[in-house]
Amino acid sequence: MTVCLRQAVFVPPSVCVVADELGIYADMGVDVETVLVESSTDQRDRLLSGNVDVGVTAMDNLLVWNADGGDLRIVAQVESTTPLELVARPSVTGVQGLRGAVLGVDAVNNGFAVVLRHLLARRGLSAADYTLLPVGGVRERWEALRAGSIDATLLGPPLDEQATGEGFVSLASVQAEVPDFPGQGVVAGSEVLNAHDDRLVRYLAALEAARQWLREASHEQVLDLMVRGGHGPSSARAALRTCPESLVPARAGLERILSMRDGLGLLPQPVPGAGDLYADGPLGAELRP
Repeated sequence: MTVCLRQAVFVPPSVCVVADELGIYADMGVDVETVLVESSTDQRDRLLSGNVDVGVTAMDNLLVWNADGGDLRIVAQVESTTPLELVARPSVTGVQGLRGAVLGVDAVNNGFAVVLRHLLARRGLSAADYTLLPVGGVRERWEALRAGSIDATLLGPPLDEQATGEGFVSLASVQAEVPDFPGQGVVAGSEVLNAHDDRLVRYLAALEAARQWLREASHEQVLDLMVRGGHGPSSARAALRTCPESLVPARAGLERILSMRDGLGLLPQPVPGAGDLYADGPLGAELRP
């Protein structure tokens, strides 16, 4: 019997593209409905209301969502890291040129805004030196940069490559400066985690099969599949670079999120530990060291 599961994503990650294109979801007996969201607020509301069953999101989001009364847990990590570039309008000559700038984010105090603040703080820019403007997810941030309503933002494949191809400039790489920054995770609420069915187990089994395929496939095979799935060469390269060694989240990545927040004075109270963010039941494994 086939079961149904609804996932909320900004852009489908590579393991989800592979699972769909190769028919792995169907092989596992799960019919996955993908809902594209425009912001982390939209994603959070859908998760907490039960409109969707799981979300693929920046794992930092859980810190704010749960501090505000949510009860969500990470059940898998689908990227070893999230490749992100700080991209600005052509007239900006360096990160110091962002003093007084308007920077596009999804939300000002969670998600990728935290690593953006971290990058800027490392270069001596305080929160008073720039303005964070919530404009939405990665597609919405790219359109805002294009339209000139923001001066810079974080973009990932393929939009970062598209932006530089159109004359925008890359000022910094999250991967280069924060190599243990964790990739996106699959998150779920208590109702899904405690449900007396195997929807989540089948879904994660499909993602694991897709992960293994990505680890074993050639570059040409990945490129062909990603193009069929609506992605391009840069997305294929990112899929190969960021395919995780395991779906089990790396403890170091979650601890990196907490340490960045601590350095910025953004830790929620009470302060959670890395283990408080992960539900090990579905994968049956402890956090990787």
